[in-house]
Amino acid sequence: MTKIVIAEDDLTSMDILAYGLESLGYTVIRCSDGLRAFHVLQDNPDVKLLITDMVMPQLDGRELVELVRKDQKLKDIPVMVISGVVGPKSIRDILEVGATEFLGKPVNLDDLSDFMSRNVVTE
Repeated sequence: MTKIVIAEDDLTSMDILAYGLESLGYTVIRCSDGLRAFHVLQDNPDVKLLITDMVMPQLDGRELVELVRKDQKLKDIPVMVISGVVGPKSIRDILEVGATEFLGKPVNLDDLSDFMSRNVVTE
């Protein structure tokens, strides 16, 4: 099964997103902060997608994307950033530092599935 890491500190948002992805047949690894997500990515080279919230403890979404893009083993992984509280400048900024896509919350499962069919290599 294709593995996805979700970095999200809001448990309700995490559950909704994870259940939606699991219903589509993906394996989800849940992380409640950006630092944990980065370590999980380093320890799981078979992860095919990172989904991260913008506002989190330890590392925020922007910092996480920057670390992922600087890591030679992770630099090519697709990164979707999700948030319900950022404006156009923040969205442009996160895309410029290396995010593949931005989706506003609540995430529409059809939009997510479409993104994944275009960007995620499935097993």
